[in-house]
Amino acid sequence: MNRLIGNITLLILSSTIISSCKGQVKSDDITSETEKTQVASKIPVPQNGFSNALVDKDSSIWFSSNGGGIYHYNGKTFKNYTEKDGLSSNQVFSIASDQNDNLWFGTQNGLTKYDRKQFEHIALPYQDTTSGWIGEKYPILNPNAAHSLATDNDNNLWIGTGGGGAYKYDGISFKPYLTEIGWKYEGSFQNWIPFIRKDNKGNMWFASMSNGGVNQLNGEIFTQYLLEDGLSDNQVRTIYCDKSGKIWIGFNGNRNSGLTVYDGNSFQTFSLEDGLCNQRIRSIYEDKNGAIWMGADLANLCVFDGQNFSEFYYNGQAFSDVLFILSDLEDNIWFGGRNGIWKYDGQTLTEITTNE
Repeated sequence: MNRLIGNITLLILSSTIISSCKGQVKSDDITSETEKTQVASKIPVPQNGFSNALVDKDSSIWFSSNGGGIYHYNGKTFKNYTEKDGLSSNQVFSIASDQNDNLWFGTQNGLTKYDRKQFEHIALPYQDTTSGWIGEKYPILNPNAAHSLATDNDNNLWIGTGGGGAYKYDGISFKPYLTEIGWKYEGSFQNWIPFIRKDNKGNMWFASMSNGGVNQLNGEIFTQYLLEDGLSDNQVRTIYCDKSGKIWIGFNGNRNSGLTVYDGNSFQTFSLEDGLCNQRIRSIYEDKNGAIWMGADLANLCVFDGQNFSEFYYNGQAFSDVLFILSDLEDNIWFGGRNGIWKYDGQTLTEITTNE
């Protein structure tokens, strides 16, 4: 049975925390050495690869990386931006755009806002991590880090943290939500939200890696879905809404998890026994033909045509550790992760990166 987190709980969690300052601002100086357009035709793969991507309004693409900052690619040349240029951190997890044409980058050190002229560092409401447990046991788990970003229909920015639940940011103040969902870690840190998605109706969906399942926000009410409600596991990595409105859910790969689909009424799970390529699903995308693409952690890219699952091969090559999949304005599919970035037009695959 669905677990409803009602208005009383929402009011408690929604106490406003005012941002103490806007943070540091650094202008986009086109003469600085690190921001000059690179003339190389391919982007060099950072040491730990890429983490996410966003297609801009002019069809250029922004890529975030695991330690190399962000890359802006126009199809021919690219620019690389790092902490030297104003990023909060070179460890960038997520990218979002808002209705005011701003770009937002979620980093290990909070938010970076880019208004197309300058970068601005905006720290999340501070949570003390000096106990030492995080640094010793799980350094990626940090409630001051912005792991996931999404905007709602009211142009609020939603931020999923690495252990501090979610925040709604209206440009002035932060309001906390879902802070006490799932398991509680040492040091009082609890809900790690690695992914947020807006569906076709404007509802917001929050993935919890802290065994909090999936939480849907419809207006002012949260609904929590867990294993007992139809999920295949409570550790959720990613969420995708297809053109028909179905919600596809990928998990961390534990126990009997698989690929779970929610049609608004019931859940269906595809397991390894059904042909699912891998349980550790990190990214999901529906192409123009209705096929579902899945990137996996420590496994190969997989495609579901509605009947069968199969690994994606091109000239005999498989593609592992794909952390993001998306399409551009011409329906080309872009995917990438730890090993690089590729563009697929339905017939020809082009490698955008180089390891040289």
